[in-house]
Amino acid sequence: MAGKTQLGVFAKFWEPGQVKTRLAQDTNECFAADIYQAFIQATLESVTGCADTQILAITPPEKLTEFALVIPPDWTLMTQVDGDLGERMQAFFQHAVDHRFEKTVLIGTDSPTLPRTIIQQAFDILDEVDCVLGPAIDGGYYLVGCKTEIPPIFEDICWSTEQVLQQTREALGEARISYELLPPWLDVDTIDDLNHLRDSLQDAGSWLCQRINDLRLEHLS
Repeated sequence: MAGKTQLGVFAKFWEPGQVKTRLAQDTNECFAADIYQAFIQATLESVTGCADTQILAITPPEKLTEFALVIPPDWTLMTQVDGDLGERMQAFFQHAVDHRFEKTVLIGTDSPTLPRTIIQQAFDILDEVDCVLGPAIDGGYYLVGCKTEIPPIFEDICWSTEQVLQQTREALGEARISYELLPPWLDVDTIDDLNHLRDSLQDAGSWLCQRINDLRLEHLS
């Protein structure tokens, strides 16, 4: 094993019609797919260097070559297993346990402005408790982390609903597993979310803000 901590990022291939479907309903499928690809890049750039081992866990497996062309240095590609989100996350954490990582954190790509300090805080929290969750404003979570024992939080959850975080916390409570919550953060799922994200980046000279503006001109004007 290369180190004690592992950071994983879940990502799908940016196929129009298969990603950011709620955003696509407000705009169009090609715009949503290009936005999603930009989110992947922004997420990886933001969190690089936060763990001893960094994994980009992708789906579908046949798009491995396309991801290999855009993945930054110091990241390793792996494919997600088949199944619902809970089954795929369960398998990811099982892989971490099998490879004897002491602390593992997993995020997605819907929160591209998530600061690296949040990731570092999550790893620090795992020194004190068994599980850490990052609440998303929409009722889900943008981050989950655990140590060497996988908590029973990936079954019997109504994924993609506003009940996800509450059901997860209830499962942790029933299993008497200690956990802490990180600060809430925005998941970008709709055009309103995207506009809020763009406005928050407007004064920072962010390349992501410029990319969003360029894509709006390309696809929506």
